[in-house]
Amino acid sequence: MLLKKETLHVITQPRLFEIEHARALDLRVAPRTLRDFESRAYSPGANDALAEFVREHALAPTTYTLRPLPEELVAGKNTYVYDAHTYHTKVPPQAIARLIEHYAAPGGLVLDPFCGSGMTGVAALQTGRIPILIDLSPAATFIAFNFVTPMDAARYRAAFEAVLAATADEALTVYGTHCRTCGKLVPMNYMVWSYGLLCKHCHQEFVLWDVARDEHADVRKSKIKTEFACPHCGKLLKKSHLHRTQPYPVQVGYHCCDSDRRESTATPDAHDLALLKTLEVDGVPGELWYPTNAFLPGLNTRQPVSHGLTSIDALYTTRQLRVMARLWDIARRWPDAEEGVKLMYTVTSLYQRVTQLSEFRFWGGSSNTANYNVPMIFNEQNVFQVFERKAKTIQKYFATWNPLPAGPFCISTQSATDLSAIPDGTIDYIFTDPPFGGNINYSEMNYLWESWLGVFTNVEKEAIINRVQGKSLDEYRSLMTEAFGEMQRVLKPGRWLTVMFHNSSAKVWAALQQALAASGFSIETTQTLDKKHGTFKQFVSPNAVGYDLLLHCQKEAHTTSAAPALRNNGATKAAIRAFVKNALTQTPEDFVVHYLHVEREDEVDSRKLYALWLKARLEAEEMIDVSYEEFRKILVDVVRSEIANQRGQGRMI
Repeated sequence: MLLKKETLHVITQPRLFEIEHARALDLRVAPRTLRDFESRAYSPGANDALAEFVREHALAPTTYTLRPLPEELVAGKNTYVYDAHTYHTKVPPQAIARLIEHYAAPGGLVLDPFCGSGMTGVAALQTGRIPILIDLSPAATFIAFNFVTPMDAARYRAAFEAVLAATADEALTVYGTHCRTCGKLVPMNYMVWSYGLLCKHCHQEFVLWDVARDEHADVRKSKIKTEFACPHCGKLLKKSHLHRTQPYPVQVGYHCCDSDRRESTATPDAHDLALLKTLEVDGVPGELWYPTNAFLPGLNTRQPVSHGLTSIDALYTTRQLRVMARLWDIARRWPDAEEGVKLMYTVTSLYQRVTQLSEFRFWGGSSNTANYNVPMIFNEQNVFQVFERKAKTIQKYFATWNPLPAGPFCISTQSATDLSAIPDGTIDYIFTDPPFGGNINYSEMNYLWESWLGVFTNVEKEAIINRVQGKSLDEYRSLMTEAFGEMQRVLKPGRWLTVMFHNSSAKVWAALQQALAASGFSIETTQTLDKKHGTFKQFVSPNAVGYDLLLHCQKEAHTTSAAPALRNNGATKAAIRAFVKNALTQTPEDFVVHYLHVEREDEVDSRKLYALWLKARLEAEEMIDVSYEEFRKILVDVVRSEIANQRGQGRMI
């Protein structure tokens, strides 16, 4: 899209907006691909410069006698680096930085072979170490590349403001709604859509929003009912048992003339409905590209497919797709490549927030989840506004770097099971956050990003439990053993590997223990990592583990670790009961969870207790053989027993 001359006066930095620069943003400029950003430092495929990079930067071997970091780690998520770009699992870099400072000398090589969004790279550069980041997913390494290459915040701001100025007219055209008070045409903030449902008794259609909405002044009490009466026949219905028809627009939100700047909401009017029809007829302008590839068979992809959303473009409303295609086209054709890749990074940061996967929440906002669940009521946000909000957060992240990092790094898109480009005994420290069994299907969830980026994960060596890929627990254990074997090889003697892990399955924990032992690592000690602000799933799901464990493993020359011992089941359950009773008796206030966004009574923090029990078991070199669900049942029995024993004594657990 051309930058219009009449919009240029809006911009405060004229250097970027000389007339010839504006004219350069033209369809005749070829859109860039990830290969256009390839260098010795980054590759969307295997990086041919990796071996040379290691030889150039490896430090000479030195005597190394450090013990594991003694204190527990607490690191919050509410930071600009954490919020700048979403990813399925992210470790706060301030926690990783503390570990890197302890385990690696300045200038040392720090490896993360499952790097995800690149937080290890951020932490390494912040502490004067040299990161090597590896991941199988080109989406992950693209995100990591942008995290470790922050640019001047003012320059980035000028670029994204230019995009917003160039698209201001289109924003009002596609999102315009009339203020119900003054009649002015203003951009809507969002439109809520609700599926129609068919009553299984009278087979009449009704809109879920009209029937199941239960709103209160306190938004924490507001909800969509799971059971309600059919408005036609009066029979009691369960939402999950009903057949969907199609989504209908049910509410718009906007800001206009309200004196205290509160958001106004209204039912879509004739103008809103006519606009939707026009957008549907016009579709996406022909000069704009967008991905149309079908979803591949998978555990998560079957969810949208079952609701008729069979391809990437189907995840978006027509309006969302049009705006995403526009922003993506501008970013890929941006005259300055360094700014252009940051604009592409900004567009990818929107992820699920601007799709039909964005579930409506009464308390506002939206989230990105590690699944493709299609909600019955979704929130179609103004994509231009979401782009602006995310850009401002990214700008604030860039501004935290003063000066900008000058240290070298190397990013390679490849499997952690083959690190042959890295010579033996050259890495000073490894921190990694590997896949947690079958918790997250990374290649499936990254398919949305990778469809826009045009490069896809090679799943052959993806270390995961996924029956569609034909990977059971045994395959997961085998692939993790290969990966840990490579980590053992490249790590210097006496140096440390820290593995962050988090799972509710005893079998997955056992597989991890066995993979580490088979690779010659032993778990010397463990730490809990409290990220302070848990995920929404951890707040409301009864089977989600909320605390991560850091497993510290030292490489010893010419040794092979023995497999962990297995305790008999009766002894394990008795030990759990004693452990829980002691913890709740000594410091009961340390094990209470408070729910922030939902109205729910405080509960005993079973997640924290399970993490601490795992910690003790791992340090005792015993096999994990009790799942979180089993642990929680034992905990409930202990609590009930103690309450019964203490009734009338004025003290409760």
